[in-house]
Amino acid sequence: MSPITILLLTKNESENIKKYWGWVGECPNINQIVVVDDFSTDDTLTQISKLKTKNLKVDVFQRHLDNNFSAQRQFALTKAKNNWILWLDADEKPSPELIRFINKTQFLEKVIYSFPRQDQFLGQILKHGETANQVFLRLFLKNSGHFVGAVHEVWSTNLTISKVNSPIFHFPHQNLTGFFQKINFYTDIKAQELYQQKIKTNIFQIIFYPILKFKQNYIFRLGFLDSTAGMILALGMSFHSFLVRAKLWHLWSQRS
Repeated sequence: MSPITILLLTKNESENIKKYWGWVGECPNINQIVVVDDFSTDDTLTQISKLKTKNLKVDVFQRHLDNNFSAQRQFALTKAKNNWILWLDADEKPSPELIRFINKTQFLEKVIYSFPRQDQFLGQILKHGETANQVFLRLFLKNSGHFVGAVHEVWSTNLTISKVNSPIFHFPHQNLTGFFQKINFYTDIKAQELYQQKIKTNIFQIIFYPILKFKQNYIFRLGFLDSTAGMILALGMSFHSFLVRAKLWHLWSQRS
């Protein structure tokens, strides 16, 4: 089978590494994890070192994120020794079906692979809203494209995409404090990215985009069927939309 390198970005991910990364020993063709750590202050690196085995090398590099996930992930890519790359976040793990796919499939040279992601929010699996039914390109050849997006980075490529119906389990925001901390962090980056792209906003967008965002998630995408967790997520994503535009407006106002 084709050997695989995992790309992993970390920043104080000790608990997630302990909870969700025991599976790597089940995939013998994964022989390298490239970790780029944004100077964690917990014992993330200690937990990562425990993933090493005789057949699995873990290469750790410390590098400041500088509010650009794509650049961080692209740096990790330069340290990969294998041609096939699987990228995951610390709060993700493959489903048993995906592990079987990784172990048994002979990957095609002109194809990259996408997978659905199943979110568990505040301890509840979400079946509706914008985070449900998402599909991400995660397994690809190293030289087949590049990462784009300062935040919520994606792999950009011209190769054929094969969707594999084996999910990645995602465990973000297991408490409200972490949820709102990440909203604040990600909206800082997104607002700065839009500002650098010379994109402006106005009072109408600041008011109405969050309203439309809530309606999209809670009503049109049936978030109400996820009960209280669905409502909290819809409100949170609406707040995310508000903060991006409010922060973008503030960046432009500082130039005046």
